[in-house]
Amino acid sequence: MTAATLATAVACRDGSGTKAARAMPALDGAVQDAAAACAGDSLRPTVAAPAPGLWTSEPSGTGQRVAVLIGPPRSDGKTLAVMHQVESLEIDAAGDSLRSRLDDARVHLELLPPPGMPTSGATSADTLAPFQQPTATYALSARVRVAAYEPCLTSTRGPRVRYLRRDGRGGIITDVMLQRTSQD
Repeated sequence: MTAATLATAVACRDGSGTKAARAMPALDGAVQDAAAACAGDSLRPTVAAPAPGLWTSEPSGTGQRVAVLIGPPRSDGKTLAVMHQVESLEIDAAGDSLRSRLDDARVHLELLPPPGMPTSGATSADTLAPFQQPTATYALSARVRVAAYEPCLTSTRGPRVRYLRRDGRGGIITDVMLQRTSQD
């Protein structure tokens, strides 16, 4: 719904065009803020769980590869919680691998920094706090997160899954966007 349509609906509902006119600048500002948030990379965090399937990173010049497999949803029969089996594999340029697996991963909202923040030692959780965004996330371990991102309305890109790994101090070591290569 556009800002103009929403302002018109408000004016019709309460019968006062003056209230709608006063609300219009705030609505226009909110629409502009949302558009500006998507202008850079055309992806934004979402609060919906990452979709099941195999998600992989595109080849990069660093030799690093990441794959995440999110299994189909299921319940434990005792609660209403929906769980997934989630497994990740990170291979660095030297060929060393790091695996994380959780058989009963549950989605939760977590504050994450925007993708592409510098990965130096200065990017601790405290330094990134003002920039963090709520995102649907699976916590595979104390340091590995898998998060959901969606394209903006004007984008032709599909949804992405973000693989984020931190060091012991909270600094970002690996931050990669993955694309779905197969479903379930």
